[in-house]
Amino acid sequence: MQFIKKILIISLFLFFTNFYSQESTTQDEVKAKIEIERIENNIKIFGTAENFTEITKSASYKLSVIRKNILDGNTSNNAQEGIFTLKPNEKIKLSTTQVNITADDEVIVMLIFYNEQKQIISKERLVFNSEKKK
Repeated sequence: MQFIKKILIISLFLFFTNFYSQESTTQDEVKAKIEIERIENNIKIFGTAENFTEITKSASYKLSVIRKNILDGNTSNNAQEGIFTLKPNEKIKLSTTQVNITADDEVIVMLIFYNEQKQIISKERLVFNSEKKK
């Protein structure tokens, strides 16, 4: 019985030691970046990820584009999701989308990265035409 008790105590100790020593990724390590290119009344949107560390990093992402017409209140929402892996000091394009924008549209673009526990580790948000709200 004593032997089982010792094994249980050692197992619990190792479990909690491993649990608390797990590394969490931060915005300083992996950065979410939205890059844009304007072409007349269109905005081309690129969701990018950059690894600032010397080790390989993996995460999931969600790129959302929300367009709301200020005059009539119509809203459209486009979301793209996926999983990526970055080599040390690597920068990659994750996703590309395009949206038509008029002077009466407010456009919100969000890029969010999540770790394996679904916690936000990095994000960026851009808003176009927000000053035109009534």
